[in-house]
Amino acid sequence: MKPLSIGGHLGAGSWDIAAVVVLSAVAGAVLCGLALVAYRQRRTRPYLLIALALTALFARPLIALLSGFSLVSGPTHHFLEHALDTLFVVLVLGAVYYARTVEKRLDEEGL
Repeated sequence: MKPLSIGGHLGAGSWDIAAVVVLSAVAGAVLCGLALVAYRQRRTRPYLLIALALTALFARPLIALLSGFSLVSGPTHHFLEHALDTLFVVLVLGAVYYARTVEKRLDEEGL
């Protein structure tokens, strides 16, 4: 019985990791597209921030694919994924803060 691969590059035959990364990229692209459509309809800052956050989420598997094909080094891949994670969290928190605080204050002021 062959265990699942834990690491390696796409060139080394890690089909299971490649499948998960490709599935993640497809799901991220769909979410990103839906978020952009929602932003286009609403045109508010929170929707823009969420669309940008989901774009950062979509970029993660793209970085993994670049690393899998040895176009991005391991340390760079690691750094970029953590940077994208941080960007995702900041954008989501910004959207929630803006929607709950700034927009509420603007509504109360009648702007």
